[in-house]
Amino acid sequence: MTSPTFSTFSPVPAADRLDALDVLRGFALVGICIANVEFFNRPVAESGDGIPAGLHGLDWIVAFLVAYLVSGKFWTIFSLLFGMGFALMLERAQAAGRPFLPLYGRRVAVLGLFGLLHYLLLWSGDILISYALGALVLMLTLFARPGWTIPTLVACFVLAQAPGFAFAAWGVMPIVFAGLAGAYLRSEHRIFFPILLLVPGSLMLLAAALGALGDEDGGSLLMPALGAVLVVLGLLAWRFTQAPNLRPLHAGVAVFVLVYGLAAFDGGMRLVVPAPGLSSTQYLEERAARGAQEKQVLTDGDYADAIAMRRDHLGARIEDETGAVMIVASMFLIGVWFVRSGVVANAAAHLPLLRRLAVGGILGGVGLGLAGSTVSTGRVSSADDAGYDLAYALVTLGSLPASLGYVAALLLALHAGGALARVGLLAPYGRMALSNYLMQSLVFSLLFHSHGLGLWGMGRMEQVGVAVLLCAVQIALSHWWMARFQYGPVEWVWRALTYLAWPPMRRTA
Repeated sequence: MTSPTFSTFSPVPAADRLDALDVLRGFALVGICIANVEFFNRPVAESGDGIPAGLHGLDWIVAFLVAYLVSGKFWTIFSLLFGMGFALMLERAQAAGRPFLPLYGRRVAVLGLFGLLHYLLLWSGDILISYALGALVLMLTLFARPGWTIPTLVACFVLAQAPGFAFAAWGVMPIVFAGLAGAYLRSEHRIFFPILLLVPGSLMLLAAALGALGDEDGGSLLMPALGAVLVVLGLLAWRFTQAPNLRPLHAGVAVFVLVYGLAAFDGGMRLVVPAPGLSSTQYLEERAARGAQEKQVLTDGDYADAIAMRRDHLGARIEDETGAVMIVASMFLIGVWFVRSGVVANAAAHLPLLRRLAVGGILGGVGLGLAGSTVSTGRVSSADDAGYDLAYALVTLGSLPASLGYVAALLLALHAGGALARVGLLAPYGRMALSNYLMQSLVFSLLFHSHGLGLWGMGRMEQVGVAVLLCAVQIALSHWWMARFQYGPVEWVWRALTYLAWPPMRRTA
């Protein structure tokens, strides 16, 4: 394992960064709460299906605003923040001369455990599992030696053939991503490396196109997505060889745009020339069946039924992570760039960039989603729906620039001072973000599921009202808690298991 070389990056004072990052976490957590409350009243299996049919009046207006201003944006912000946190921990470890990987590996393992417990005990929409897996991919991307990729891939393919180990095949795409992105981040100007990426990538795209044309059931996104990643990384390696400090940003943006741009292209082509899409109708039908079971269990079943259902769905959830992890890891890379470039630490020195991001990102990102809404705002059924696939891809594609715009606007507000800087009140809330995130799931599950108060199906306007009220209560409680303690309760456990020591909990005078 070798450390990445970002020689021109310089550490910045942690105190200056943490305040801004905590405010950003608090802001993101409010948006996540508003987005998540819908899927305590609707099957998580329907996430990504847009606005459900049958809404009217204020419920439809609220659903529309959440869909195009909130959904997809705030988990992206949290992903960026996770990458920023990674970069901060790495800088601190290097400055102190401490080994980084064992400590961060334990941190990620504990986060994965929290995610698994959250998923099984509270809610199947958990994001912590994705972050833990994405963090593993990020570690491989930045630290693994170049020669590890091929042996690991061979091991995955061989292991996948053994009875009971089919899950090993799910790791192929993230491993290829980590290996290629890591090689791109550290490559020198050698002609063979871009060619090594461009040739197989082009062949994979060609093979995927020919396969889709001759396959009545449609194909998989795996081959074209991987081929596109190879081609663009090859072009990036050719074009940006002498800009190592920008490579995390370039790679992260490129992968995100490629995956969702490919989905948008597929949906648009199927609108023009109706044909089976890259997304499988069988997969949509299976997801619809999971959604029907989820609704039945959470509206009529008991708590044991809910846990059993989530346990049975865990395999499908992990399989779905195959592509999601690549997106999460690409967001982490952008977050790493944010910290190492000094944008977060020293907003005053980057005001022109932040203003461009705030205006262009929000207008462009939200505008892209609104453009998609003119085509479709929700999937009409579990069948293949090219119009909605195009619309959803545009919404998702716009979530990255919109998220960057939101982050930039918040940093500008903090820098401006005065009334705008009062957004800093979110800092204690963000400082214990993991505790508050889990508390939201606990409260919502007790409110809306049948093993609690059974309020499933509450109107969208009321749902958002409940979410905003819960955030307000949590912000007040966070101020009270952080005035007395150094960590949130779950953060304290996380830190203890990471450092293998009990940290002092109470603040000292």
